[in-house]
Amino acid sequence: MTALALRSEQRETSGLLAACAARGYRVAIQEARTPLQAPDFASTPLRRFVANVCTAEVQHADAQFWQLARACGADSVIDRFETPDIAANYRLPHERCAGKALAWLSHLQSHDSERRGPWECWSGLSRPRKAAWLRRRRELLHGLLRAAAEYRAARTDLVQGGVQ
Repeated sequence: MTALALRSEQRETSGLLAACAARGYRVAIQEARTPLQAPDFASTPLRRFVANVCTAEVQHADAQFWQLARACGADSVIDRFETPDIAANYRLPHERCAGKALAWLSHLQSHDSERRGPWECWSGLSRPRKAAWLRRRRELLHGLLRAAAEYRAARTDLVQGGVQ
């Protein structure tokens, strides 16, 4: 790390510490959060897009929360066992949408594993059960499509708002 980068990081940390002292760590961390640089995956298939981009968004949000919490000394007052997903409360709007899209993808992939894979049960289903299974798959797929569209809209709003 260069001397210039080190001085810049020290200024940011001292600003964060001052904000923590003045307004509390919750407000200071929320204000200090920054988005991940905008990904460019326009032609990527939907599942791969959600798996890669949305995972990166959520991991960035969690890592940055804990980095900021450590920088202002709040990690010592946060009980990870009482509130294990506390970092989710500090996600930016597009990161919340990314988390929802990941949940839909997880449900869809779990549902699809009933048709193909080591736990396949499709071949043993009756015709009405297969029809119900397909209806449920359609619901999950439409949920994933909506969640991915919400993420892209939130990300577009963020970029148009001047933040990248």
